[in-house]
Amino acid sequence: MIRLLLADLYDRGLKDFESLSSLEKDVFVVHDLDIYYEMEGGFEDYFLSGGRGSEISWLSATLERIQDAESAGITAELRRLSETDRNAMAPLCDSYFSLKERRWDLLLKYLLTRGAEVVA
Repeated sequence: MIRLLLADLYDRGLKDFESLSSLEKDVFVVHDLDIYYEMEGGFEDYFLSGGRGSEISWLSATLERIQDAESAGITAELRRLSETDRNAMAPLCDSYFSLKERRWDLLLKYLLTRGAEVVA
């Protein structure tokens, strides 16, 4: 069983996302967006900054892999919006975050099928 230490993984991902393994990236992108929401009260800037393209693309693929169509739909809509649509983003951010527990359950189940687990 591969053990993915969440705190270590998060720190390493912030420093060098590309250095993470595929499974580590899956965990990082889900966790990173949740942390960003908790710290900022939303993640409009996460999507609008243009500096997180790799993470957002990986997140989209992760949501498909774990079969979370609802979260994937919300992030797809967020990706289509621009700065002029900022007001429309807040309810989408809230909807995405409200699915946090379900999304994590799906991610953890997916990781188990790959022989991995997340350790907090």
